[in-house]
Amino acid sequence: MDFCEMYKQYYHRVFYTALKVTKNPCSAEDILQETFIKAYDKLEEIKDENKVGAWLSTIAHRKAIDLIRKEKRAVLLPIEEIPPSRTVEECSDVECICEQRCLEEDIKKRTLMLSPKLRAVFQLSYYKQLQEKEIAYNLKISPAAVKSRLHRARQMMKGTLEKDIQHSSTA
Repeated sequence: MDFCEMYKQYYHRVFYTALKVTKNPCSAEDILQETFIKAYDKLEEIKDENKVGAWLSTIAHRKAIDLIRKEKRAVLLPIEEIPPSRTVEECSDVECICEQRCLEEDIKKRTLMLSPKLRAVFQLSYYKQLQEKEIAYNLKISPAAVKSRLHRARQMMKGTLEKDIQHSSTA
């Protein structure tokens, strides 16, 4: 069987199999790629072309379950313990670069959900690496207000992260 023909024929089936399990289109696309990479490696072992669709669906389903399990095992770090973003030169492989970019995008997205007061404090703390006294000076507020807002910002970001994890694990 020709790989391109197989891809065109079973692309949607594999994607929707992965989407059904992960409930996340981005994860489903990753699983789609991994499934067809595995299929490409095992192409010469295919004996019955009538069973290719079921075989690909099984691979996708198992990879999706593995991804869900991996996400459940993920250790949550307090936001202040997440290392600042590394430069591309510091990452040795594509996977590292992609993970770093995804993490940064996720933090930016969650930061935008904060109120302007909390967002300002969090951004100065996380992105600029300023101490509470420096943030207080820059924003012309008391150090106690900075500490309080920083705490609330972290709690809100942690709450949205926990909701996303619960949603993906129960879905």
